[in-house]
Amino acid sequence: MATQSYIESEDVKFSEQLIKFYSRLGAYASILGVTSAEETIAKNDALFFQYIINWMGVNRDFSASSTAYKDLARHGNGTEVMGDVPTTPVPAVPPTLVDANIQKRFSDLVGRIKKSPNYTTAIGDDLGINKSDSSFVPSDGKPDLSVKLGDGGFPQIKFTLSQYDGIQLLKDNGTSGFTLLNVVLHPTYADKSGMPGPGKTAIFSYKAIYLYKGEVVGQWSDVVSITVTG
Repeated sequence: MATQSYIESEDVKFSEQLIKFYSRLGAYASILGVTSAEETIAKNDALFFQYIINWMGVNRDFSASSTAYKDLARHGNGTEVMGDVPTTPVPAVPPTLVDANIQKRFSDLVGRIKKSPNYTTAIGDDLGINKSDSSFVPSDGKPDLSVKLGDGGFPQIKFTLSQYDGIQLLKDNGTSGFTLLNVVLHPTYADKSGMPGPGKTAIFSYKAIYLYKGEVVGQWSDVVSITVTG
């Protein structure tokens, strides 16, 4: 059995963990020595990170629909019928803005809670802050890709390697569909291929699947996209 950190590595699960933690913290705050100010910080952190995760999902869906619409406009699909232009999503009103490094604040508070003489395993289970023992099941894996512009304006793709050997990384440059870009063995990868000409832009999309002992395993990641400029 492999011992895992109590902090969830996947963003969506970490968001769920923060929500569970803050929503149940009030029941134990007094006996664990947690102040009302700390409760407020935990709540604001949880709600803000949940907002970010939800908004990323909205943008990801819009990126996919707008790219498909552009492809239809340029290449057609046999029927050549264009629907309405996809509506740009309007962001929901964000919650209270918080400082950077939510995970460190969460970890620091949990560390102090666990030093309380009143802390018990049962409390930790209820707050969702105990380590868990679980078998590593390669076929359960799904890469948690993220992408941003790195040095030189090149897309920088990140993912959690965990116990896997690496990923097969596929790319869609907006014209040819997904094709194999590279086998990536490090959790950070800079894509310097096929950049648009000077002053031109393009939308690059990526997806990946894990590799374990020379075999493709698990599920395909969600598609992530980014606009690049030559």
